[in-house]
Amino acid sequence: MRTSLFGILLACWVFSTQPVMANFKQQVSSNSSKSAKQERNKISSSQAASIVKSRYGGKILKVQSSSSGYRVKVLKSDGRILSVFVDGQTGRVKG
Repeated sequence: MRTSLFGILLACWVFSTQPVMANFKQQVSSNSSKSAKQERNKISSSQAASIVKSRYGGKILKVQSSSSGYRVKVLKSDGRILSVFVDGQTGRVKG
């Protein structure tokens, strides 16, 4: 009886930790992919946003990172939304 109770408790503990370990592994892989993108880009996302804001004005809505740079969405004062690409190495604005 004592052995079977221990077995049941052990099984419950093992199965309850599986989602936690899976989540931890996912976070670790997500962090490593983010740092890999940042290593490829010499400028930061906030620098990309500043470059776009100084060139086009308006309000920065979103900055998305990619392997080669940043996609920045801007809301202009006339209501238009612009989507421009900032090269992660040079800071050049395209589009």
